[in-house]
Amino acid sequence: ADMQTALDNAYQRLVKRTVVPGFRKGKAPRPILERYLGKDRFIEESLDEVLPKACADAIKENDMKSFGTPDVEVLQNDPVIFKATVSLPPKVELGDYNSIKLAPEPVEVNEDVVNGMIKQLRHEKATWEPVERSVKDGDLVVMDMESTIDGTPFVNHKAMQFGINLESGYPAPGFSEEIIGLKLGAEKEFTLKYPDDFAKPELAGKEPNFKINVIEIKEENMPLEDDDFAKSLGVDIETFADLKSRMADNYRQQLENQTADKYEAQLIDELVKVSSAEFPPNLVDMEYERLVNQQLDRWQQQVGSEAEYHELLGRVNPEELSQQLRPKAEDRVRRSLILGKLATDENLEVSDEEINDEIELMLSTMPEEQRDGQRPSFENPEAREEISQILLSRKTIARLREIAGDGSQTATKIPEDNAEKKPAKTTAKKAAAKKTPKETTSTKVEEEIKD
Repeated sequence: ADMQTALDNAYQRLVKRTVVPGFRKGKAPRPILERYLGKDRFIEESLDEVLPKACADAIKENDMKSFGTPDVEVLQNDPVIFKATVSLPPKVELGDYNSIKLAPEPVEVNEDVVNGMIKQLRHEKATWEPVERSVKDGDLVVMDMESTIDGTPFVNHKAMQFGINLESGYPAPGFSEEIIGLKLGAEKEFTLKYPDDFAKPELAGKEPNFKINVIEIKEENMPLEDDDFAKSLGVDIETFADLKSRMADNYRQQLENQTADKYEAQLIDELVKVSSAEFPPNLVDMEYERLVNQQLDRWQQQVGSEAEYHELLGRVNPEELSQQLRPKAEDRVRRSLILGKLATDENLEVSDEEINDEIELMLSTMPEEQRDGQRPSFENPEAREEISQILLSRKTIARLREIAGDGSQTATKIPEDNAEKKPAKTTAKKAAAKKTPKETTSTKVEEEIKD
């Protein structure tokens, strides 16, 4: 009866998209349409409707526990005979995780790094003043440039601004060295050479010829390290001492976050070492597909056009990509299953109240007038389940840290009971972020100061 119903439904779909000579589209009687297309075509059309229930019934009759979607192979159409390969649920066994003892590394703030961050801020706030002297490293030179490689135009610009930097290899290794020492109005022609092992194969070993004319030389004028500089940043800081203290605090927080990430990864490594996990290949396939999609998104963001993106994809070797990402996918699946087993054995759970609190925390990061409009994207079952998994992961890692004896009860770098804790990053939040892009300050460093 199920097969007959599926064949009836197949006819309804096929007749709407098939043109049969002598009949208007959608009007051909079933016997005529069946003779025109062949019975096998009807059966093939019906299988998508029949097989899922048939597989489920077969699994139930054989008292099996399936995991994921069965791999189905149709052996015969009339009558329908199929073979379904069922993936069994993962089998995870934890070792003696209570024996794991590991302390996090201490965090030390290097003052030289803080001074370097401040210097970067001064660079970003610097002005450029014309000077009448020869070019030095660090200058900004306005020049006309003509260049060719093997007679083909290469980099050609009029009145281009070029930052002189001895550590830079643009537009070719040694270019800045050739410009240093030139005076205003100077003209120079020179040839450089790319290394034979240059990263871009099309330029490896090539010898570009350059002709340049120095139009203007500018010197960087950085602001002094004083209170006026601190106030000019517009981040509610009145003195240079307060600025340096704020940046040191932010840098310390960054180090603490990095140290916490490293420490938690080490704890999970230790847990994996003493545990075992067996799982079906389809779990790795799904995780691999997710990693590939993430990589594709990164590549698409790195290029400037759709044409460049497709050109990049044309250079991707699928086998090399698989060798790179599949082991990572397998490792992630194993770690996830073992952490999940730890959560189960430790009776860790996430309440609806905790999910609600996390949703309110995430909404609080948005402008108040947009919160009601964004709330549905966090309240749907899929988003709530994702938030629940994130919170459960926090609790699991917190328990692992407690067992290891680091003296912390926190689930992540941010304490659970901290009113200023950062919200979980979810698909719902990402969707909301697309609709309400975050306003940023003029520079990355300034944004860090405000945090």
